[in-house]
Amino acid sequence: MDKINPDYHDLQSGIDQLLGKFGLPKTLEIIQSLTHNTKLNTKGDEKSKLLLVFLITKSIEVFQLQEDSFYTSTVQEYREARMSCYYLLKKYTDSSYAIIGEQFQQSKRAILYNYHKCEEILTIPQFYKDYMSKFKLLEDHTINFIAKLN
Repeated sequence: MDKINPDYHDLQSGIDQLLGKFGLPKTLEIIQSLTHNTKLNTKGDEKSKLLLVFLITKSIEVFQLQEDSFYTSTVQEYREARMSCYYLLKKYTDSSYAIIGEQFQQSKRAILYNYHKCEEILTIPQFYKDYMSKFKLLEDHTINFIAKLN
């Protein structure tokens, strides 16, 4: 199921595997959990902080970076990792650009710029294959983490 463009046959195969492994009631629970629990409210401040720490840690791992340079380095991989964090925090929480900026010691404008730049990159993945593979992996880990938190 690691196809570039999965189809309904792949979906059905995945559902059949879930059913075989967990049974019908648990499979429905998993699907409902994934459907309804993919966004955190910032009112659950502890969960948002956990997500922030998770995202930073996982992006350092996925992008293969040094932790002590994560916030300050101007090397492209570090900037891409931070940009991914900004985008995923905005996408999966109801945090404002200013709040995200505070967490990274950046201005609201910098977060806004990077969010839209990431959005633009996601529309033309064929030109950013290396970044896209890392971003997709980070997003998958993030979704799984949020599902477990909720």
